[in-house]
Amino acid sequence: MMDKENSKVEAPKIRRSYLMESLIVMMCTLMLVIAFSDSIMIKVPAGHKGVLFRPFNGGTVVDRCWEEGIAFILPWDEMTIYDTRVISGQDTIDALTIDGLLVSAQISYRYSPLVDSLGYLHKRLGADYAEKLIVPHVTGATRDVISRYRVDDLYNTSRDAIQMDMLSQVRSQVDAIYPLITIDLIVRNIKLDDTVEQAIARKLVQEQEMLGYDFLIEKQTKESERSNIEAQTIRNFQTISGIDVLKMKGIEATQELAKSPNSKIIIIGTNEKELPIIFGGN
Repeated sequence: MMDKENSKVEAPKIRRSYLMESLIVMMCTLMLVIAFSDSIMIKVPAGHKGVLFRPFNGGTVVDRCWEEGIAFILPWDEMTIYDTRVISGQDTIDALTIDGLLVSAQISYRYSPLVDSLGYLHKRLGADYAEKLIVPHVTGATRDVISRYRVDDLYNTSRDAIQMDMLSQVRSQVDAIYPLITIDLIVRNIKLDDTVEQAIARKLVQEQEMLGYDFLIEKQTKESERSNIEAQTIRNFQTISGIDVLKMKGIEATQELAKSPNSKIIIIGTNEKELPIIFGGN
């Protein structure tokens, strides 16, 4: 009888012990989850994607990206978040022109990574790919293109032509090799040394003044040609008609005045070479 009673007493104790152990295990598990939550639950923001690195299972995952939201990973794995939207950058680059003068070019550019190749981009370059790739090639293209121009040509050449030349070079060196898209490249400003800039400004003013002088000379030349043609026409008229042009003009003026309703006195000269004399009334 005693054995039965002892077994009945020990059974609840065993159950309580088992429940206590389970509770302890659950609490420890919860504490571990909380402690490693930053390593287990990764937030992928809007417009971004995650690339996973598994140190114990093949390294970088190149055939998959983790979408926006919460991603659950193992504590020893590492996820890198990439911005997949259009990214902009700008820089001020010093460059030498073909005539050896230093200019400072302010450049803006926009680029974006290819989403399907983020794993490859991460494995090949890393999250700082812009500093490793975009910035050096934009700097190199800017210096290369500017080195083909004289300093005064940078004022006269179309800004679009310079920008397209730079963009074409960056695309051939970056987009054609790496999973990136260079959207555009804009030259916001090209600043010269103050002394050089003033000299170029004076030169441009002088060129405009010379164009003005050329216009005046051409105008005077055309006026002289017109006067010569008119004089030749008058000479031809006198030769053919035998009438003096001045006398002809006087007669025409007299005829017009005679038609006027105002009273007047017109005295015709006695000599054929004399012009009419007109005394006006009102």
